Amino acid sequence: MRRWLIVLAVLAVLPLCGQTDDVPLAQRPWFVTHTAHFNVYSCGNWQDTYRIAGQLEQFQRAYAQLAGVSATVSPPIVVLAFPDHASMMPFLPLYQGHPGNIAGFFTRGSDENLIVLAAPKSDSRGMEVIFHEYAHLLFRHNDEIWPLWLKEGMAEIYSTFITSGKQVEIARPIDRHLETLASEPLMPLHDLFAVTHDSPQYNEASRQGMFYAESWLLTHYLMAGDNAVLRARFGQFTELLRQGQMPEQAFTNALGVSLSAMEAELRRYAQAGNFHPLVLTLSQNLATPVTVSSQAVTPVGILFRFGDELMRIGRFDEAKAYFEQAQKLAPASPLPDEGLGLLASQRNDSAGAVDELQKSLQLGSDSFLAHYIYAQEKYHLTAHGDLYGRLQGDQAEEIRDELDKSIRLMPSFAPAHELLGFFEMVQGDDLASAEQQLNDAIQLEPENGSYLFTLAQAEVRDHDTDDARRTVQPLLLPNADAHLRADAEDLIQKMNGNGQ
Repeated sequence: MRRWLIVLAVLAVLPLCGQTDDVPLAQRPWFVTHTAHFNVYSCGNWQDTYRIAGQLEQFQRAYAQLAGVSATVSPPIVVLAFPDHASMMPFLPLYQGHPGNIAGFFTRGSDENLIVLAAPKSDSRGMEVIFHEYAHLLFRHNDEIWPLWLKEGMAEIYSTFITSGKQVEIARPIDRHLETLASEPLMPLHDLFAVTHDSPQYNEASRQGMFYAESWLLTHYLMAGDNAVLRARFGQFTELLRQGQMPEQAFTNALGVSLSAMEAELRRYAQAGNFHPLVLTLSQNLATPVTVSSQAVTPVGILFRFGDELMRIGRFDEAKAYFEQAQKLAPASPLPDEGLGLLASQRNDSAGAVDELQKSLQLGSDSFLAHYIYAQEKYHLTAHGDLYGRLQGDQAEEIRDELDKSIRLMPSFAPAHELLGFFEMVQGDDLASAEQQLNDAIQLEPENGSYLFTLAQAEVRDHDTDDARRTVQPLLLPNADAHLRADAEDLIQKMNGNGQ
């Protein structure tokens, strides 16, 4: 049984949310509910929204106790809760030109993490979608190495989260997966391992059911199944992936079984039908009050939020339409120009981005992202292709000042630290500061391999070639990003060519 309490710290006067189905989505009474870790946007029932926020906070508290507080640290988490699936459809990622067949999705950013879904109307399966999407964020440090089946399988395991006092249950049976497993044959594990975000098995309604069901089944078996030896060995899978082994190799090495033998085990496990949940005991009771505050969202604010969401999933034309609508509605607001500037940056239009973001900053924007992107695009305009040179005078000071402002507004924003470190490396006046900024970025986003490469360049510039070799070692592994691996190999060759 879920138990949660909410303390209303500040409740701004909210518009009444009656029946608004005949009102355009952007004209409905939207509000945002803030908790310690989430900002939930909704135009639905405020009590349902508070429940969503409260249960997400419980989930966060539970995972922090299980995995450590550092595992839950992240940039701001925005939940965009549409009133129903139909209203969410125009905001879904596209697959072959059409909205994907999904109940919700998570998109990660260095500045903000976004969960998009249709708000559940009751304490039902709707919360499973929310927990599933939040779980993707919690496992972000494994995002570059885990195969898709494990990402989705783990998210499904945690989607069934319930709590009572100091006890948490996960890995409960999921009826729709059991129905699929009972009616269709399992995919060969080689095919399951090969599924990516662009695969039909992940996107097409007729094929994705088995992908999710089998991903859940395999993950459930390895976490909570009846083979204690395999449960104990499962943790080695992630470790071998970190060491650079490819997924199939790491899987068979970690578990000590072939894929064909595991397929036979999975068929047996599915037919037996004994899917016991994992019951975990926490050190602290989760049934403590959650502080919540809410405020109405202005019309220009929700138009900006819609445009921003569409921009993050690559639907640029639709995003631009919302930003321009916001500009007509509130020309004195910094938000529309900020949105158009961010969109220009996404479209590699540095001059357009600088122009729009300068307007936004002059109108009073206090967005750390606006300061960062303005500095980034201003700096890019000084480059010759991908080559950056030392800048002088006011030009250098403006870029440094804008990055400093971004970091002061959001100290946990890793890209600003990385760009400031790169900038100081190119300037060459304070290489110690450059390396410190780059180490800060790596600490904030340890999974971002590009930061390691930038740090290695700074170390070479500072004649720390031994440190540079150690820094790029993770980028030389077989499962590293191919472009980063090529850059790292080229850097090593240049150091070797210099006799260092």
